[in-house]
Amino acid sequence: MLRRREFIQRSAIAAALLGIPLSRAAEAVGRIVVENPPMPSRELFEADRARYWAEMRRQWLLAADHVNLNCGSVGCTPLPVLRAMIENVLECEEFREPSYPWFGYEENDQLRKTLDQLAAFVHANHDELALVRNATEANNVVANGFDMKPGEEVLMTDQEHPGGFCPWEEKAARYGIKINRVTLPKPPQSAEQIVELFDRAMTPKTRMIFFSHITTATGVILPAKEICAVARRHGAYSAVDGAHAIGQIPLDLHDMGCDFYGSSPHKWLMAPKGTGFLYIREARLKDLWAHTATANWNNYDLKAYRFSWIGTSNLSIMVGLRAAIEFFNQVGPERIYARQHELATQVRNRCLKYADLKTTNASADQFYNGLVSIEPRASLPPNAATGGLSKVAQECAARNIRIVCGPASMRVSTNIFTQPTELDLFYDALDAGMRA
Repeated sequence: MLRRREFIQRSAIAAALLGIPLSRAAEAVGRIVVENPPMPSRELFEADRARYWAEMRRQWLLAADHVNLNCGSVGCTPLPVLRAMIENVLECEEFREPSYPWFGYEENDQLRKTLDQLAAFVHANHDELALVRNATEANNVVANGFDMKPGEEVLMTDQEHPGGFCPWEEKAARYGIKINRVTLPKPPQSAEQIVELFDRAMTPKTRMIFFSHITTATGVILPAKEICAVARRHGAYSAVDGAHAIGQIPLDLHDMGCDFYGSSPHKWLMAPKGTGFLYIREARLKDLWAHTATANWNNYDLKAYRFSWIGTSNLSIMVGLRAAIEFFNQVGPERIYARQHELATQVRNRCLKYADLKTTNASADQFYNGLVSIEPRASLPPNAATGGLSKVAQECAARNIRIVCGPASMRVSTNIFTQPTELDLFYDALDAGMRA
C-alpha cells in the first residue's frame, strides 16, 4: 500500500504529465497504482466476446459522460502505459541512472529496448529507426533534409495532412521545387486504379513520391507497397506519412520497400502523446541532412539515431511507447485489428442506411480498418458553414461525443475500448441530425 507522501508525490507528477487538476490526478493515480484492474482472460474472449471487450474498457481512464469517436486524432492511453511512464518519471528523479539518462543524446538502455521492440513490431532494423515526437516531425526531417534542385518535383495526393504537405510547400517556397498532386477517388474502386494514377502522374523531374499510408481526410488505406514500387521504377524516392497506420494495420516496412516512413504511435497504438518514429531504409541513411544540428549531426556511424540527437527531452514517454507495444502485443494485434474493423463496419453500415450519405473510403474491406469517412451525396458550396452534416455535428456535441464532423464530411474512428452503448448514443445523434 502506498504511503501518503508517496501517493501525493505521484499525484503531483501525474498532474504535471497529464495536464489535469491535482484532484483528478490523485484519482488517476489511485486507479493506476491501487486498483490495477486485471486484463480479461483469453478464455473469456472465446466464451463471451461482448463481455471480454466490456472488461477491457477498465484499462482506460475514460470519462463515463463523454464518448471519444475521434481516436484518429489523439489516441487514449491505457493504464499500464500510463503506469510505466509515471514510474519512469519517478525513477529518473531519483538520479540513480547514468550521467545522461534523458532522451535526446546517447542511446541508453531504455531507448535501446524501445527501439528493439519497435523494430520488431514494424519489421525494420534497429539502426533504421529514429525516435521523434510525431509524424509531422518525421515528415519535416525528410522534406528539409532531402536535397532537391529548383524545378525538381515531388508528387503527393490531394488528401495529405498539413503536417505532411506543408514541409514540401515550404521547400517549394524556399528552393523552387514543384509540387504535383494526384486526386484520389472518393471512394476508390480498386488498388490498381490508385496505382495507375500515381504512375501516370510521374514525370522525368519527379524525385520523390510522398503519400499517406492511411489518409487523414478520409481514412482510406492506400496500396503503399505498390506505390513505392512506382517510385523505384521511375528512379524516384518514396516517403510515407504513416501517422494513422501503426496500431490500425500490420506494418512490414522492409516488405513495403519505402525509403522513409514516419508515424505517430500516440494515435492507434495508444502510446503517450509526443511519441513518434522515423524509418530510414539502410541504403538511404546518408541521404538526409540532420533536421536539428548539435553534436554528432554528421556522425553517420550513429545510423538513424543521428536524427534522435535533438537535446534533452522526456525519456519517460519513450518508455511509455515500449509499454504500449507490450500492451498491444498482450491483447493481440490480429484481435485488435479485427475488433477495430468490426466496429468501423458497424458504423459504416449504420450511416449508409441513409440514402443521402455515401462513404469516401470504405467501399471495400481493403480500404479501411478502424476509421470511416462519410459525406453527403449532394455537393455543398465550398466552405459551407451550414447544411449537409452540420446538424449531426451539433447533435454529437450536445451528447458530448467527440467526432470530426462538419457540413461536408464526417469521420468516425473507433478503437477496442469503444462500447456498444457509445455507438448507440452516436446513432441517436445521427438519426436526430439527419431528421432535422
